[in-house]
Amino acid sequence: MGKKNRHFHILRLIESENVESQQVMLDELTKQGIEISQSTLSKDLKELGIIKIRSKEGRFRFVQTKEREMFHVGLMLKKELVDFLTDSIVVDNFLVLKTVSGNASGLAKCLDEIGWSDIIGTIAGDDTILVITKSPEDVGSVMHKLNEIIASK
Repeated sequence: MGKKNRHFHILRLIESENVESQQVMLDELTKQGIEISQSTLSKDLKELGIIKIRSKEGRFRFVQTKEREMFHVGLMLKKELVDFLTDSIVVDNFLVLKTVSGNASGLAKCLDEIGWSDIIGTIAGDDTILVITKSPEDVGSVMHKLNEIIASK
């Protein structure tokens, strides 16, 4: 498994679960079929800007520092688009994105986090996302950006 794919899974894991230690993270990644050594995980965490913090409840968890977060949101958006987007339909200032079943919320989250000013918001179901833009021109701009991301394999 390549570094980008490992990074993607590590980021998904720390976003979806309160991982308290590297050993727990290794165990969870192994359950997902990702073979990774302790030393490689440590290097990946450093590259991703992931640090361990203490929560208000006194428990530890891993989080990503802000300086690298936007770069990795872009990587996650690309991964979500390439792996899960199946169709797109433009209607006025709306963009409807169809995904593989169960993956709409992950892609919608990436679109929300990327912070494009032409997107007002997203609504996600199981396999469909409604992207609301300010104008029909903005929906064209969003489609152009998405197509560029997909094409940049």
